[in-house]
Amino acid sequence: MKKTFGNPCSRCGKERIIIRTWKEKVDSSVIINTETACPDKECQAEVEKINRKQQERSASLKRESEKRLQSRKDSSKKNKKAKAKGK
Repeated sequence: MKKTFGNPCSRCGKERIIIRTWKEKVDSSVIINTETACPDKECQAEVEKINRKQQERSASLKRESEKRLQSRKDSSKKNKKAKAKGK
């Protein structure tokens, strides 16, 4: 029994179509990449807009996290210097 799989659009549920396929060599492996899109161009534009918004939000959260980490590191260094002066 052969199983088939689907690749529905996350927004409208229509079956996505293959736009292009390419191969990439990574170390000793060959990876085959496939780019797909919704057949409805307006829906695809909305999906891309949603994806861009999520990527921007994720990048923003990552930047804020890195700032907090750097702040904690700087604070820790100041505390160590203050303790060293106090002794």
